[in-house]
Amino acid sequence: MPESRYLLIDAYNVICATASLRKLMTGQLDAARDQLAELVRPIHDAEGVRVALILDSRNERLEVEHPYEVKTFEFLYAPASLTADGVIERIVSRARDAGRVSVVSNDNMVREAIRASGAMALRPEELFRWAEACADRLKHDRRRYNNKNAEVFRNNLNIDLEL
Repeated sequence: MPESRYLLIDAYNVICATASLRKLMTGQLDAARDQLAELVRPIHDAEGVRVALILDSRNERLEVEHPYEVKTFEFLYAPASLTADGVIERIVSRARDAGRVSVVSNDNMVREAIRASGAMALRPEELFRWAEACADRLKHDRRRYNNKNAEVFRNNLNIDLEL
């Protein structure tokens, strides 16, 4: 069984770096977070990558939410004593194979620290191109699957139903 790949997203950092999501953030933090999750979900679905949106919070401890009710897509809320950046750096430093981890942030210092740990660092625009390519692949696969099923289930009966 192949080892999982991980995608860690510095969620509020990416939201602030993206004009359309930044507009949602004013008074609608959850809407911006949910929109980001929808944008990156094709990566999870098409490539089987485990996705975690890491978010700053005021919680006392790390909290986890599974918005799509699958354990491989999650929101991780950093404890107030640690930033999302700190959570990301800890996860990467504890990974068995940091080369299987990709981190998305618009923060140069975070990206440099991640690269130094052996993980891949991406900018938000690279994330969105990847997500778009995965969404296109999912559409193509779905269309091919539907066409194949249409051929298999074609009605070849020649029955006149008029009475």
